Amino acid sequence: MSPTRSSGAVKVSAVSAAIDPFRTPLADDARDFTVALLALAKSNAKSSGSFNELSPQDKEALKALALWRRDAQHALHRVKTVASGAPGRNLAEKWLKALIAALDLQRQALSLVDPNQSAHAARSAGERIAEYLRLENRLDQELA
Repeated sequence: MSPTRSSGAVKVSAVSAAIDPFRTPLADDARDFTVALLALAKSNAKSSGSFNELSPQDKEALKALALWRRDAQHALHRVKTVASGAPGRNLAEKWLKALIAALDLQRQALSLVDPNQSAHAARSAGERIAEYLRLENRLDQELA
């Protein structure tokens, strides 16, 4: 949480109060997706499977990705309920929108049949995740 001093008492900013409940779930979602993606890579390395059918590992990776996106969307909705002039609100919106865009690109990367298009979507997702992390650092500094 990011406390601010007010009349000698510690007061949590509105943006911190909105996003703090989502910090752990978003980190857990990232971990769950990474684990599912590693299982998918391991499965793909062992067998080719059916070209047009999703493997159980594909389904798990997509499910983990969907849950992560859902939690990011809920966090964004919560941030949008904060007063528009609240310190850090605009940055928090940019931060969560960058994450959602990255997750959408990652879903494309997992869903596209053309390996070149899939690789391009994955690279773009990586760029958006890097932006998300930069914005998260800036937001943490702003709310500190």
